[in-house]
Amino acid sequence: MKLARFWTKERGDAAGPNGRISTVARGWSNQSIEDARQVARDLAQRVATRLASGETQSKQYLYGDRPLPEPIIREIGDAAVVTRNAYGSMVLNARNLMFVDIDRQDQPAAAVPIIQRVADSNGLAARVYQTAAGYRALITSERIEASSPRSDTLLQHFAADPLYVRLCRMQESFRARLSAKPWRCGMPVPPVNFPFVTTDEEARFLQWETQYTPAAARYATCRYLTWIGPGRMDPSLEELIYYHDIETKASSTLPLA
Repeated sequence: MKLARFWTKERGDAAGPNGRISTVARGWSNQSIEDARQVARDLAQRVATRLASGETQSKQYLYGDRPLPEPIIREIGDAAVVTRNAYGSMVLNARNLMFVDIDRQDQPAAAVPIIQRVADSNGLAARVYQTAAGYRALITSERIEASSPRSDTLLQHFAADPLYVRLCRMQESFRARLSAKPWRCGMPVPPVNFPFVTTDEEARFLQWETQYTPAAARYATCRYLTWIGPGRMDPSLEELIYYHDIETKASSTLPLA
């Protein structure tokens, strides 16, 4: 899985014909905060130099080609990591437990037959959940590597979002949101972006978190509906599936968010 333990932001400056250009970039490392600072400085300097030279063409990085700038909240052995995403929700990143969210707000009845058909044609078992925007399928009968061709094929058959398919491949993990989206539980998004540069930024985020946590606790992220397919559970996935169901409140009657 492409995750980083250390994150920071640094500034880069360069002189151009119209004056000095200053930029800020995120840097990451799994070794130390100093290594993360060096990565951030290098990135910020390259961007500043490019802009100072008059180059205006945007150079977009491929979605998912670098670790996502998310703090690590919890590690679950070597199978999964819980992070907090850009808008503040908790996310389960799993190495080989396949999640796929299928949004079908316009045709809600179409998703479950798609899950059933794909599972049956591939000899898979899946737990099916309802979400606020559609459905979630969780493959329980076998471990699937997120970066494998099999993963790509299955996700495409499930009609997963193409950006999610690419993200799974590049980040080498599947992602499932565990807690409510802030705007669905009456909260704004966090007032600052991770990583925090100053103690004031961190304090502002912690203040937001103390309000978000109880607000999100009043909602479920998904609701368990049914289990389909043969050979229902790979024993090595059981603990992680149980964790997912507890954290998402999948067996509750709380409103979905």
